[in-house]
Amino acid sequence: MQYLFCYNRLIYNIRGDKFMNSKINTLFDYIKQLCESDLDRIISFVLSIICVNQQSEEKPSCPYCNKTHVIKYGYKTGKQRFLCHDCKRTYMHSTNTIMSNSHYNQSVWTDFIRDTLCGVSLDKSAKKYGFSHQTAFNMRHKILMALQDLLENNPVLLSGIAELDETFVLDCYKGSHVPETAGREARKHGAKAAKRGISNEYVAICTGIQRDGGAIAATVNRAKPSGKELDEIFRGHIAEDTLVLTDGLRSYNVLETLTSCTVVDVKQEAGRGIFNLNTVNSLHSFIKETYKHYRGVATKYINRYNVLFSIAFRCADNLKDMLFSSLCTVGQNCYWHSVNDVRNYKLVIL
Repeated sequence: MQYLFCYNRLIYNIRGDKFMNSKINTLFDYIKQLCESDLDRIISFVLSIICVNQQSEEKPSCPYCNKTHVIKYGYKTGKQRFLCHDCKRTYMHSTNTIMSNSHYNQSVWTDFIRDTLCGVSLDKSAKKYGFSHQTAFNMRHKILMALQDLLENNPVLLSGIAELDETFVLDCYKGSHVPETAGREARKHGAKAAKRGISNEYVAICTGIQRDGGAIAATVNRAKPSGKELDEIFRGHIAEDTLVLTDGLRSYNVLETLTSCTVVDVKQEAGRGIFNLNTVNSLHSFIKETYKHYRGVATKYINRYNVLFSIAFRCADNLKDMLFSSLCTVGQNCYWHSVNDVRNYKLVIL
């Protein structure tokens, strides 16, 4: 995603390698010092995903046929409605967006997205805005699915120096009963696995991160990833001539056959400058701390949260607000899902 690369390079220049401990105190002072071309790239990023404002008086093109021969056609539930003369269908600013069929306005969605990013519980958000837990759940997952689709349609391409590794988190059946096939009893929040080391109680999160660029995180199994699974995750996400650093797991060697990248085991290059996994280990720490803050995430929804964390890790607080606030604005560039999709869309089945 080119617009994410722009932001990632900006954050990298400011923060260096200390992703977890350093903070940006005066982001806008730094932006003022940018050259015109860099500033244009940032503006292009914002415009590429920020959609038409709900209060705009302009007539948006038809979301069904993309034609512009439209007229205002009264109001529905207090919202401006439009009629397309070409396909004869009516629509509103929020049609086919994450706000479609929602009873809540744009400001509520903006604040709710910030709550999601900051780890505020669903119950606290529901109480704050006066809606039910189920409504809060549906809203959060529509946001996560929009992010998931956004990255699938604009995939991250790792280049230069990239670090690949996997981390493990406990499986979780939050919100439902533990099935008999799980082979274990239900555990309390914060409890540890029954066995030491990697077992069938853990799920693997395979991650890849560019030293000065985007990140990828995905779950496909419960154990160490096989070559086939790594192929599934990283195919099309690694550029030619990329230096791929790994911990020596032989499955990663399959990546050299996908593209003309070079896979290096950092253990064999110990003590040599760039050959380390510090960046991807920082991403792992970020993921685990965030899961702990959320008090677990249902394993079937884990990839939705993996997308959220892989984006949020590279963004400063101000840039997070810009990215996630843009998702709750209405327009043609967001991805729409019905409430039925929330519990069934691209679940992780292990």
